[in-house]
Amino acid sequence: MFQKIGIEALKQVTKRYARKQNRWVKNRFLSRPGPSVPSVYGLEVSDVSKWEESVLEPALEIVQSFIQGRKPIATPIKMPYNEAENKRSYHMCDLCDRIIIGDREWAAHIKSKSHLKQLKRRRRLDSDAANTIESQSISPDHDKEPKEKRSSGQNEQELKCSF
Repeated sequence: MFQKIGIEALKQVTKRYARKQNRWVKNRFLSRPGPSVPSVYGLEVSDVSKWEESVLEPALEIVQSFIQGRKPIATPIKMPYNEAENKRSYHMCDLCDRIIIGDREWAAHIKSKSHLKQLKRRRRLDSDAANTIESQSISPDHDKEPKEKRSSGQNEQELKCSF
């Protein structure tokens, strides 16, 4: 009984890991094509009984072609491409202090973990600053010294700070 539960749990975890790997390959290599991105080849792996002819032999042929410097027989996977996308558009991310070239790269950057982390950090800093300013304006000991005893320079500085 425990053996069957263990086998089912292992199958479930393996499927989850395979989906995660496929998502990573898609996001890393297929979603952002470029000159430094290697070709990705899809192999039919659904039928285990045909493993050698469906997976092993095509994979070895692709590797041998790469080693010998020739083009493989199999065709690489291509993501659908939108002709309206501008590959040379220029985007400046002030938040991350980065320059991004290309609409697809910009869309990927906006969704990236590093950008979202910077956005969260900026929002937290902005709310902290707003809370500090608000607490200073409400604070009862803000005006310890009567205004008439202050010099005119101090009154002018206070007016400038309040704007």
